[in-house]
Amino acid sequence: MCMNFKDYFNIESVDVQKNCIICQVFDLSLFSDKSNNGFFVKTAQAQNTTVIALKNNFLAGDTALHLKDTECENILLFGSCGGCGDVESGDLLLIDKARNLESFSKMLSFDVNPETYSSSEELLKKFYEKNRYEDLIKTNSACVSSLLLESKYLPWFKDNGINAVDMESSIIYSAAQNAGKKALAVMYAADHIEATPFGKPVEEKVKNKISAARKKLARLLLDFTNEL
Repeated sequence: MCMNFKDYFNIESVDVQKNCIICQVFDLSLFSDKSNNGFFVKTAQAQNTTVIALKNNFLAGDTALHLKDTECENILLFGSCGGCGDVESGDLLLIDKARNLESFSKMLSFDVNPETYSSSEELLKKFYEKNRYEDLIKTNSACVSSLLLESKYLPWFKDNGINAVDMESSIIYSAAQNAGKKALAVMYAADHIEATPFGKPVEEKVKNKISAARKKLARLLLDFTNEL
């Protein structure tokens, strides 16, 4: 399917601002209470920033590629991830490098040499320094295509310094690189793939910690883009 920009986003390409936050549609309210409803995404405008909320996370890459010929310079991925290793639910993470385990078939065959895509060193440094008192954790992620197969990779995650498992990071980093944009993924750990895997009941105090982390990280991200 080839779709023009206006249909995809329900805004014109000239309306895209310098900074773009890409998030899931259920996170859009953290950034704005008004939005435009495109075919595949919803959009909202904030100071210096266009917020793009994905209706389907498998279109994260397409969404970033659509920004190639716009005024966008910085793509900021916001969202949840599964923590592993020493990371706890509710921790705030900055993703330095993202390993590509996007293919289910390659993940099933235990691909231990996936491609690596990097964040913008400039954005990572600026965000970390601006929020150096906020207990941010700089780490690497694995962008996976299967929740079931994650446990198979736990020793590999540990050996490769991976403390975050998600489904968008390497997609956004590779697409941003192709589009000539700087990119950074900021994430909060919504569960722990060993201690509290997705779907397992979570204690109320942990739920509250995750909720607070989600809101705090969104605020930090908006404050950051306001100054870029």
